[in-house]
Amino acid sequence: LAPALGAVMAGAAWVCTFSALGAFLFGLDMGYIGPILEDSKFKRDVVHMPNWDEPGAVIDSATSGFIVSIFALGCMTSAFPLVSGFFLDKLGRKVSMMLGSLVFMLGSILQAISTNVAMMLLGRLISGWSIGIISTVVPLYQSEMAPPRLRGSFTSLHQVMIVLGAVVAAFGDQVLLPLDHGWQLAILLPVLPGCVFFFGLFFLPRSPRWLVQRGKEDAAMAVLKSMREEAEAEAELKDIILDQDQAVAGASCCAVLRQLCAGRILRLLAVGCLLQLLQQLNGINAFVGFGPRVFTSLGLDATMLQTLMMGTLFVATVPAMYFIERFGRRILLLCGAFGMLVSSMVITILGLMYTRQQDGQIEVLNHTAGNVIVASIFFFTANFAYSWGPVSWVYCAEIFPLQVRGHCVGLSTMCEWAGVFIVNQLTPTLLSSMGFAAFAIFAAFCLAGFVFSLLLPET
Repeated sequence: LAPALGAVMAGAAWVCTFSALGAFLFGLDMGYIGPILEDSKFKRDVVHMPNWDEPGAVIDSATSGFIVSIFALGCMTSAFPLVSGFFLDKLGRKVSMMLGSLVFMLGSILQAISTNVAMMLLGRLISGWSIGIISTVVPLYQSEMAPPRLRGSFTSLHQVMIVLGAVVAAFGDQVLLPLDHGWQLAILLPVLPGCVFFFGLFFLPRSPRWLVQRGKEDAAMAVLKSMREEAEAEAELKDIILDQDQAVAGASCCAVLRQLCAGRILRLLAVGCLLQLLQQLNGINAFVGFGPRVFTSLGLDATMLQTLMMGTLFVATVPAMYFIERFGRRILLLCGAFGMLVSSMVITILGLMYTRQQDGQIEVLNHTAGNVIVASIFFFTANFAYSWGPVSWVYCAEIFPLQVRGHCVGLSTMCEWAGVFIVNQLTPTLLSSMGFAAFAIFAAFCLAGFVFSLLLPET
């Protein structure tokens, strides 16, 4: 019995881990862009800045912000329920991930061959379209494939792999950017795992819930038995069929719209959307996307510190796979929000007291204060990593009923990407105009996240 149970668990672990490679692609794309915006050869080849080789040359705030944020705009478009719902319900989870990986590789190649900002923006938009689908499908697929007792841990792999991708991208920037055509090589780096993801998906099973939706109960049972004990598989199949019968009873567009706009489902949708929005408005992407600019303003080695920050983000994310089942979702959200709030307040206060801003450039007046600001940035990322990073995805994958799950996950994911777009678009402007006072805004959202977490029930 023990070896059989071990094989069943290994099968579920393999499926959930490999599907999380889609999140790894997201992390790669998210992680490489910050240092590339500070790369002199990128400023020469794409932005065509006349002073590209001067150490103080900076891409203007509107352009750099849009290069980063248009990716999120693409994600918002494809995560919209009318779009993501088609992929989830018509094509299925597996085929959607395969299509997303192909589009992702196309976007990466287009970015790498860009000769102007317009081409770069188009490539970023196309990559965003792919990640919008993948980021909607992967946590949903994982939650449907994982055994119920380990669903939180397996679904949190999504965030672990996002961060691992960002770490690999940061190391890739460190190694590749000094080379000739280094920025192109750094952008092409994700194409290799994209190929592995695409071809590996041929060997992954379909989601049992999607199979039941297509009337293939025997195939769904076969999938469940490969990742569950037999009794558990039979019980879960009955639950899925019951959920599907209820979903069919209210399957019309008008019925779905009525469900989304009233009662318990509306409350759950509001919780999911607000949770995903606050996950980004707390300011994590100000560090991930524009960390090199912040570190440069402190007079430090930006690329090295960005790599170390990404490493910290990954190391602090891994324990979440244990913490999320041991302590629950709510307590992690509370602890993380409090830690990020303290960090943001320290950054704001020390930045206002010990930095001076002139012509959009920040000068540090006290070396010790600069070091404390850097330590606070690292503390912020660690607190995000074990809490809001993974928990928001797990929470949203668990709370919605089957009949509206695709629509609700799409809407909540779209809100997450709306937060990414807002932060990425506004951060360069805020840093240029307000300096470190901009982090007071993020502190306010961390406080909002803490209060919101107090009101949340455990799943």
